Amino acid sequence: MPRSAVEGLVGAIIGLESDKYPETLERAKIAVRLVNKVKKIPFSMMHTHVDAWKEFAAYLKTGSMHISPDRFRARVKLEFLQDPKFRIYFSHTSDVQKSVREKLREHETVFTPYLGTSSMIANFEYIGEYPCIAISAREPVRVSSIIPFIKDAPKIHIENGMTYAFEQNIPIHITASREVVGFFNAAYSPLGSEIKVSGVEVQAIDTGQGQEHVIFLPTEIPS
Repeated sequence: MPRSAVEGLVGAIIGLESDKYPETLERAKIAVRLVNKVKKIPFSMMHTHVDAWKEFAAYLKTGSMHISPDRFRARVKLEFLQDPKFRIYFSHTSDVQKSVREKLREHETVFTPYLGTSSMIANFEYIGEYPCIAISAREPVRVSSIIPFIKDAPKIHIENGMTYAFEQNIPIHITASREVVGFFNAAYSPLGSEIKVSGVEVQAIDTGQGQEHVIFLPTEIPS
């Protein structure tokens, strides 16, 4: 789940228009955790060529059509996530933070939140608000969130029975004019498991039942 999608989801919950949330939330501190293991469903759909309907309208008037029926349709292969579930860690200025907290607690939104397409409405729940501090993980720590990086991958300590995956060129931001600003890479476990990593800065969150470690997604490409 790219950072830009989280910004859009939060923006929908608190009522930020599509031309407002990219600028308002571009400095928000965001981390994302996979809760459910990654399961994908491949299938195909038939799409219609919109431009071809102009020629079809002419056919209805004249009764003469000189184009192939295949011009009207195209089969597109798709892949969807099955039962996706994420945990989002979010921090911002007091006004935005307050608005997000109130909406989540009351399970209310201004706009309909969705994942992927507008027909896939996203459910959500409020987990809590906890203090966190940045620490330098010189020794291996278990990180719950996906592990973003720009150039060199962090030092990951491989464990038996674990599955690891890497994604490249994930958008950092998408502006109000739909332009991509910056990319990052990420390491994660498709099983939703924690990854043991060292040599990075992590956020230690005190949940009252122990510490949890996450890494915030980048807001910009470093110079």
